[in-house]
Amino acid sequence: MIAKKLIAVRGLSILAVCLAVLASADGPPGTNHRKQQSPPIKLGTSGSNVKDINSRFCCTGTLGSLVNSGTTTYILSNNHVLARSNAAALGEAIMQRGYVDTVPTCSRTGTITVANLSKFVKINFGGTANTVDAALAKTISGQVSSTILDIGTVSSATVPPALNMAVTKSGRTTGQTFGTINSVNVTVNVGGYGPCGMGTQTAKFVNQFLIGPGSFSGAGDSGSLIVKKVPAGTKPNPVGLLFAGSSTVTVANPISAVLTAFGVGFTGLAASAEELRNAMPELVDPQIDAATQVKDRYDDYLLTLPEMVGHGVGYSSSGSGVAVIQLFMRTATQEARQAAPSQIEGVPVEIVETGEIHVIPNCGK
Repeated sequence: MIAKKLIAVRGLSILAVCLAVLASADGPPGTNHRKQQSPPIKLGTSGSNVKDINSRFCCTGTLGSLVNSGTTTYILSNNHVLARSNAAALGEAIMQRGYVDTVPTCSRTGTITVANLSKFVKINFGGTANTVDAALAKTISGQVSSTILDIGTVSSATVPPALNMAVTKSGRTTGQTFGTINSVNVTVNVGGYGPCGMGTQTAKFVNQFLIGPGSFSGAGDSGSLIVKKVPAGTKPNPVGLLFAGSSTVTVANPISAVLTAFGVGFTGLAASAEELRNAMPELVDPQIDAATQVKDRYDDYLLTLPEMVGHGVGYSSSGSGVAVIQLFMRTATQEARQAAPSQIEGVPVEIVETGEIHVIPNCGK
């Protein structure tokens, strides 16, 4: 039962959940992802920066996966989960489970420190576009395993996101869920950055990808590793890092951009022949490539249209297999529909109503 009443504006389906109180985690989904573990912990689990708390709120996200550089291992998650949206100092402790899941809520009762913040890519607000929302926390010896709850260990061979690719993830709130990549080469304005539960800053991201359905993620799943769905018995290939979304879509960074930013790779044995086959990039449809080039030429113009939060490239919702430019709108009002072009340089345009896209919900007592 809910100990206290809570108002939560959930602009998306993901991310660092900042709540003053916790609804009971009895039953699925994600129940085991919110429990306190004994070390070495499995990932895809609830976690917080120990300073991600104030007099009104406490915040929790997902400790997503394990990466390494040489013999040094790190927990990979988002900047806004581990580094408090640029506000953190290196060395700050990272705990499991996260504040929202403790008893009493917003306490450190029973939690364990599993890592310390060591690196993060600064989020740019304003003119410069971002490519990742990511941070690393150096693990404490014996505290963290490479296993992800409900998924197991992942392949060291990554795969680029591709349209219609089936994917899965393991996160603090919704546990393991399954979805499909519906849009690539995405430009999106993501809101909600700032102090715990009070974020008002917006950051522009480019070269992202979108996943449906909306149930793929929920508030608190920020930092989850997204992997390709592969045949049973095969280690799944990492595809992306979940960081934002809405009630209808999930937004992720391509994993190659994240790993390159830090110079790290996934912990584990060399990829098997089957894992390498699963990681083979899919052939790029020439129509998708052509539509992307057109869309990118109109990037700034498209973002000025009414109700716009972003744009991407995908296949027509009609099922025709035709490549289209997708316009992501908060609400597809009559005014917004009339202002939107029906085609650009011969490429059809389709409107996708996504709602506001946020990195964290606004919440309070």
